[in-house]
Amino acid sequence: MKQIQIPWGMRDTLPNECRKKESLRKRIEAVYESYGYQPVETPLIEYWSTYRNAFENLQEETLYKMTSEDGKIAALRTDMTMPIARLCGAKLSSSKEPLRLRYCANVYKVRQTFAGKRSEVTDCGVELIGAGNGADLEVLACAMDVMESFGIENYTLEIGNSRFFDSAAENLKEEDRTVIASLIDRKSMVELEEYLSGMELSEEEKNLFLELPLLSGKDALERAEQLSFREEMKEVIGELRQLEKELGQLGYGNAVVFDLGKIPHLDYYTGIIFEGYVEGVGTGVLSGGRYDNLLARFGKDMPAIGFGVKLDYLLDVIEEEEFSPVKIYYTEENRVEALKTAAEMRNEMPVELILSDRDEVEVE
Repeated sequence: MKQIQIPWGMRDTLPNECRKKESLRKRIEAVYESYGYQPVETPLIEYWSTYRNAFENLQEETLYKMTSEDGKIAALRTDMTMPIARLCGAKLSSSKEPLRLRYCANVYKVRQTFAGKRSEVTDCGVELIGAGNGADLEVLACAMDVMESFGIENYTLEIGNSRFFDSAAENLKEEDRTVIASLIDRKSMVELEEYLSGMELSEEEKNLFLELPLLSGKDALERAEQLSFREEMKEVIGELRQLEKELGQLGYGNAVVFDLGKIPHLDYYTGIIFEGYVEGVGTGVLSGGRYDNLLARFGKDMPAIGFGVKLDYLLDVIEEEEFSPVKIYYTEENRVEALKTAAEMRNEMPVELILSDRDEVEVE
C-alpha cells in the first residue's frame, strides 16, 4: 500500500514528542507568568495586506497564501509579533501600558527543500508593549530564565544591536545596504570582499564591513569600539557594555556573548536583537529584539520588545519524562467495577484500562 505523504516541511508529532513538548511549554509559560505576562490568542489566518502593512520588504515567497471567503488574499501567520501588534492597535489601544502579553501557537513559513528547517513550528513567546530601552535588561533576564528552564546544561545568548549596522551603513544606497547586510548575515566573506571592492567606500567603512561577519565573542565590544567611526556607533557599544555589566551582576554573564554581525532578518527591528543557542541543536532556538516602529503601523505608536522560543527544535535534546500509567485489568462482566476503581485512582495517577480474561479486577 502506498504511503500517504504530508507536505514538505511538515511533520507528525508522536506521543513521546508531544509529552516532551507539553512539558517544555508548561515550564516556559511558568517563567512568563512569573514575569507578569498574560496569554492572548490570534487567528491562524491573517490578511495578506496586513503583512504588507507591517513589512517594507516582505518576502512573499515565504507565506502560505490563499483566498478568503470575501475574496481577499489571506495568509497563514508567519510569526506572532505582527498579529499581536495588530491586536494591540485594534483591541487594546486604551489599555494601561506597558502591556505584557504571552502566546504559544503554531506559525508557518515556506522553507526551501534544502534548508533543513520545518515549515510549521510551535512558537512560545512574549511581547512587552509600551516599555522603552530601559526594559531591555528585564526581557533579556526573562530570556535567560527561559533557557535555564530547558534543563540543558550548556546554552548561550548572543546579543547584537541593529542600530550599529544601520549607523555604519547610513550613507549607502538601499540596494547596496541590502546586499551587504545579507552577505554579512550569511558570513559570505569572499563575496562580501568582492562586492565591497567595487564600491567607493572609505577605508574605515570597508574595514568595518569586512570584519563585521566575525565580530563576535567576549572581545567583540572592544574591537567594535575600535572600528566605530560614528558617534551613534560608539553610543551603541556603550549601551551594550552597560547590558554586559548588568547581566553579569544578575548572574547571567557566563552565558552571554555579543555579536555585532547579527543582522536582523526582519526589517522592523530598531535596537537590540538576540538569539539563544543550546548544545546539540544546530540552529537558534530563541530569538527576539526591540521593534519600536511596528506598533505605529497599526495605529498605536509605542515602543516594544519581545522574543519567542521554537519548541520543536528542542525536542531532540530534552529528556523524556517517564509515563507509566497504572494498569487495571477487567472483563466485560466487571467493567463497571473497574471504571469505579479507575475513577478513584485517577485523582492521584494516570490509569489505563485493559480488557482481559482474568476473573477479577486486578491493578498492576
